[in-house]
Amino acid sequence: MASTLLMFSCEKPINNDPPLPYPEVSYRTIAGAWELVEWNGKALEEGTHLYIEFDKSQRFEMWDNLGSMYTQHKTGSFYITKDENDKVIISGLYDNGVGDWNKSYNALFTDKSGEYMAWTTDDEQMLFKHIDQIPELN
Repeated sequence: MASTLLMFSCEKPINNDPPLPYPEVSYRTIAGAWELVEWNGKALEEGTHLYIEFDKSQRFEMWDNLGSMYTQHKTGSFYITKDENDKVIISGLYDNGVGDWNKSYNALFTDKSGEYMAWTTDDEQMLFKHIDQIPELN
């Protein structure tokens, strides 16, 4: 009678593929709708929202009720540049004559799929999630 010897290996196969890089924030990669999901490490309070939609022609529309009980609609232009350390910086200008955004933000994707984008300054952190479309707002 012949015997059979079976051998199994529990080692994980070696993957020599380089890790996927995180996408870089650019006019193309941020085009679309975004929802602010965290502000300074905390989820937004129930009923509070900020949505922003970017297009490739450097225009944005924003809907928020952060400083009001009513949703405010703002439009303007935005700019993506790099600082002296090669970090991506996003800044903007409102159409309504109020002027520049309060701050310029270091912007980066926090996941390889580009679904989450963080904006940071020395004293502020915002985390945005890519969404399919801006919801109907009252």
